[in-house]
Amino acid sequence: MPRTAKDKPAESSAHKGKSKAAAERTRKHIPQACDVCRARHIRCDGTKPLCEQCRQSTRMHECTWLKGTVRKPRTEAHFEALRKQVDSLQAYCRALEERVAICSCRTKSESDSLSRPLASFDEEDEENDFGDQQADGAWEGARGEDVEEEELDDIAQELCIPAQDLKLGERELESHGITAPFRFLADSIDNPPAPPKSSQLSEKNAISHAADTYVFTLDGSNEFDPTFQWARYLPKEVPLSRQEHDRILDLLFKFFTMWCMRVVPSLFLRDMHRHLSVPGSSPPPKTTHYSPMLHNALIALASGFSDDPRIRDLRARQYFADAAKRCIEAECMKPNISVVHALSILASFHSTQGDQMLGYLYFGMSARISQALGLCMDAQPWVKAGRITAADMQDRGWAYWTTFTQDVCWSLYVGREFSLPAPSETVPVPFVDTASDQIAWSYSNSGLDPQANYLSSTFSATCDLLLIARKIMKIVNRLAKVSGRRDLINDHMISEIDVKIHAWKSRLKPEVEINASNRDFATPHKLMLHCMYWWSFILLHRPFFHRKAKPMHGSDPEVDHVKLCKRAAENLMDLVQSYRSLYSLRYVPMTMIQVVFSAGTVYLLLAARSLSGARIGHTTLTASLAQTDLCIDYLHEIAKSWSCATAIANILHGLKADRIGLLLRRRGMDITQQPLDEPAPAVPAAAAEAMDFNIFSALDSGTNYDSEMWNLLGMVGGETLSAVPFVPFDMGYQDVESPALRDDEAGARDMNMDMDALWKELWP
Repeated sequence: MPRTAKDKPAESSAHKGKSKAAAERTRKHIPQACDVCRARHIRCDGTKPLCEQCRQSTRMHECTWLKGTVRKPRTEAHFEALRKQVDSLQAYCRALEERVAICSCRTKSESDSLSRPLASFDEEDEENDFGDQQADGAWEGARGEDVEEEELDDIAQELCIPAQDLKLGERELESHGITAPFRFLADSIDNPPAPPKSSQLSEKNAISHAADTYVFTLDGSNEFDPTFQWARYLPKEVPLSRQEHDRILDLLFKFFTMWCMRVVPSLFLRDMHRHLSVPGSSPPPKTTHYSPMLHNALIALASGFSDDPRIRDLRARQYFADAAKRCIEAECMKPNISVVHALSILASFHSTQGDQMLGYLYFGMSARISQALGLCMDAQPWVKAGRITAADMQDRGWAYWTTFTQDVCWSLYVGREFSLPAPSETVPVPFVDTASDQIAWSYSNSGLDPQANYLSSTFSATCDLLLIARKIMKIVNRLAKVSGRRDLINDHMISEIDVKIHAWKSRLKPEVEINASNRDFATPHKLMLHCMYWWSFILLHRPFFHRKAKPMHGSDPEVDHVKLCKRAAENLMDLVQSYRSLYSLRYVPMTMIQVVFSAGTVYLLLAARSLSGARIGHTTLTASLAQTDLCIDYLHEIAKSWSCATAIANILHGLKADRIGLLLRRRGMDITQQPLDEPAPAVPAAAAEAMDFNIFSALDSGTNYDSEMWNLLGMVGGETLSAVPFVPFDMGYQDVESPALRDDEAGARDMNMDMDALWKELWP
């Protein structure tokens, strides 16, 4: 029936009504609703300070925005990790059901032992770590029963079952267990507070203004006392001016010690002023953040950032390191928190020079002092008793987590067990100090405006992330120990850690997040945090790079380790490039060296994988080798400050020249039998500038492939690993210093065996 003119207005009106309803249904999603709309579960338009819903319902006075933003939406990678975890848990349950069915006729004890092949990973099977805490709880329960039943007097109780492990020494709380006789020499929490000692009186008399602090003489600043003895404990053999001293310390605080918050600059400068304001003939005051050993250790490390070749020379730096070492016995006899940091900084000094064994030794000493001070124990009862201050307890917690994060980094670096036990709930992750986070951070050479440092926020997030990295290290160390359904167990453990990493990322606060809008002005410690995030994926998935993905549910494959490693390496290279463009790679912490090296190993594996198929993946091979060369260049740039990076670059270059070259020689023999169906794509200009890959575009059906493949060897370097200068470094994986294969030996080996050899060198 044809429409009439009268029908048109009605149809138009209905169409408008439908359009309005559709527009309301497709209203734009808002990131946050007001408190009223959220409580009533109604749609809010997000208008601040008064939304439209509250305006229409006469709730204008109730429309507030006090609650934080809603949880950030999970990324697709996070959803994928959750799906993989569900798949692995379902497979794990089926395996357990099969084992229970097999064991149904056995005794209960046998069934129990077989039905738990793998504990929940949160427990970590750390009997050694948590055994002492469980024993303490058992002793406390036994002590309570004994007191009720036998009414032991105080001396019997202290001799048999001590109520506390912390005792107050001359300068700091100390830890002594039940078997130690020294616990009777230290001051107990139950004793009345002792009168101030001479050093404390000297501190009060010498320091009239607690706000006094050492001022850096930067950018022509003249707000300093020229008579101040800033170099009292520094060696006289090195011609170090105050301006150069302040400049290199400032660089160290901004680019090295900020990672894992190893030094709080404002507190170090405050305590430095307090310590050096007292005449040298008087007893020094107690300063938690400064000591002569810490000062010399920091200068020994910071002088690597100096532009003066006399100061940067290793012999000059060694003077400061030796001066710090001469203080070890005196300061360790009566230790405080500054000793823990001083020994850790000395460890970093040796590590940056390539002496990782000496560095590992000094960090072990630092970890031992932290245990002697009982930094992992709860000090709240001592604060309540008035024996120490709340600031002292905060310093202890900060020192513990700094040492813990360094322990994880050292364990990943040298591939050994941890020096500290797993953290307990008695020392919570450091709280975020909002006031200190707002202190301006700036670096004039970057051209960036001053910005809030968010150092404590970044450190808190770093602690949470390195707790996960510790679990990754345990997975890697347990690979060779797991028997039975190894692949199944690994899938379960890997998927669980994947979910934890993604959950950590989703909980990040906006001030420590990095995205496209703030990457160009991110602070160094924030960039390092996100480098650690992506590095965690490489640490977790690289050991399984060689595993082929098998279908689990139709077309849904299991965890794609290759894809995850590649994505992590690409994001790492973007972050390193951002760091380089903003601050240069001369000013980086040690962890950056291993981050770059790990990305390089992923690209080596991708290059090897491109050679393992029936045809050569020219595009992947070209890009992977170009990225490997870029990693080597980055390491050489870092080596301008830290010479150990040269050795790591040589390792990466040796692996590329020796192993990838070997695979190319193997393909050179096979490729003459099976020509390519189509020529390789053109090479990107950026890659062509880095390496001569024009040979790829020259390959066609009429090319002599045997000679062309031998020309490819120039692409990876003609030197073998044995011809490259090499300093042995234990990178936490199997020894990469394997002798180069002779041509006659290589000819007798299968291509897959060569691939396996490379993989075994790059995964634990």
